Amino acid sequence: MGSMGWTRLDIGIVGGGIGGMSAAIALRRAGHSVTIYEKHDFVGEVGASVSCAANGSRWLHEWNVHVEKGDPVVLKKLINRDWKTGEPVSVYDLDDYEERWGFVYYMFHRQYMHSMLKDEALGDEGEGEPAKLRVNHKCLEIDLERGIVTFTNGVTARHDLIIGADGIGSVVRGQIGINPDKKASDSSCLHANVTTEEAVRLGLVDYSQDSALEYWGGQEGKWDKIVLSPCNGGKLLSYYCFFPRSKGDYTTHTWGGEDRPVEELLEPYPELDAQVLGHLKIGKEIQPWRLWVHEPYPHIQKGTVCLLGDAGHPDEKQKLTIEEMNA
Repeated sequence: MGSMGWTRLDIGIVGGGIGGMSAAIALRRAGHSVTIYEKHDFVGEVGASVSCAANGSRWLHEWNVHVEKGDPVVLKKLINRDWKTGEPVSVYDLDDYEERWGFVYYMFHRQYMHSMLKDEALGDEGEGEPAKLRVNHKCLEIDLERGIVTFTNGVTARHDLIIGADGIGSVVRGQIGINPDKKASDSSCLHANVTTEEAVRLGLVDYSQDSALEYWGGQEGKWDKIVLSPCNGGKLLSYYCFFPRSKGDYTTHTWGGEDRPVEELLEPYPELDAQVLGHLKIGKEIQPWRLWVHEPYPHIQKGTVCLLGDAGHPDEKQKLTIEEMNA
């Protein structure tokens, strides 16, 4: 029995974030025609850092992405620090990471990573036909069998395949019959950005010199934990600050709303290491990072439609999204 011949597909991607742009790069390189539909009038990622280990970075290089545009930090260590003193409790050296896994471990800032991928997806350079971007196109409904997507602006489009890369609040997911069964986590998290320049000017520790993911707390089953992730070549420090939900419940808040006050960020940590607490005192763009416990979805494909990234597996992040698109 002969194998099926290759067919060039007309593919629509709902969602123009990191997942959607990764999908567009992989699919244009494979010879397909790609249109990306973004609900906003511009495409932009905000806020936090993104880790990209070898299972993701290998495909950035396979796709010939200009990684330098993303201004990443190459991770060199994992450092666990004492909650009160800040002294290293353990240090895991990653100097041989590239030798062991073939590719380095990058830390990106979301805006920079998104811009890097968007340039690659839409640009004239690179293999395949450049993807097309349509903004102000919010998905309303999809005819799963005919591959017709209707947008709230009245526009309709037909595609051989439609990919839902529209994130944690996915509209496409509902169109294939999935209503998430989820509950709020027992842990809350606030995210804050700190510039290395300001921290150093105030005489605080320059954590950017470590090129490390750094952790305070999280032991003995406690929710109190600080995670520091450097990005933008070390110029920006991205802090994830965890604490029990009983100390602050953000399940009704959304990312991208009004910044939370710095006092709210500091309140759960009266005994925290003075150096990292000093960093948090100058934190900017303080936003709730809502945490949910999801039951697994029964399926991520129906008819001509499938899901990608947070739309299909909100417990996993960008590395798996990039891997999915290469597959």
